[in-house]
Amino acid sequence: MDSRAPYREVAELHIACIDQGFLATLGVSFLSLMYEAIDKSAEGVLFVAEDNGTIVGFIAGSSGTAAIYRRMLRNWLRLSIALLPALFSWHRIWRIWEILRYTRRSSAVVALPKAELLSLAITPKFRGQKQAEMLYHRLEDQFRANGVPAFKIVVGQNLTAAHSFYRRVGAEPVCEVEVHGGETSTVYVQAVKVGSGRLEPQQQ
Repeated sequence: MDSRAPYREVAELHIACIDQGFLATLGVSFLSLMYEAIDKSAEGVLFVAEDNGTIVGFIAGSSGTAAIYRRMLRNWLRLSIALLPALFSWHRIWRIWEILRYTRRSSAVVALPKAELLSLAITPKFRGQKQAEMLYHRLEDQFRANGVPAFKIVVGQNLTAAHSFYRRVGAEPVCEVEVHGGETSTVYVQAVKVGSGRLEPQQQ
């Protein structure tokens, strides 16, 4: 990402647009640290869409989350402060554990790809203007340039618009999982076709 590194702006957009997800409840400070770790990790990818200098959308992905977690833990003081409110809630602690547990075992469900689209958000004013498609294909091109053959996307059962979007761009539903107990999500897999990219590897 550029030198402004507006991770807080990305975090605020996440909370505004992905408000049904658990991560949004952990607050701006935690999400800012998370997106900074994604952006600075060798295995992470963070792209933004801007309008007149304002971030109107973003996409985050990873070819493996272990490096992202390690980078977050390197900033243990910031992480501890960001998670302090969650430490007073057993419910939140358990949901954090469920996420970590899913991350470790998800690849064994049906031989799922290690690479993953982690989050995608577009501010309401700019939806329907192909911003989501542009970011999605940019992530796909980045994975292609890095030799990643496929990536997964986990989509909550009730996110009807998200299901329609991922089917439209070519992702295939392959299985269902429970990241959190009692909450079913569909796992999609997007094959990354070699030689069909819109960007040359040296441009990344």
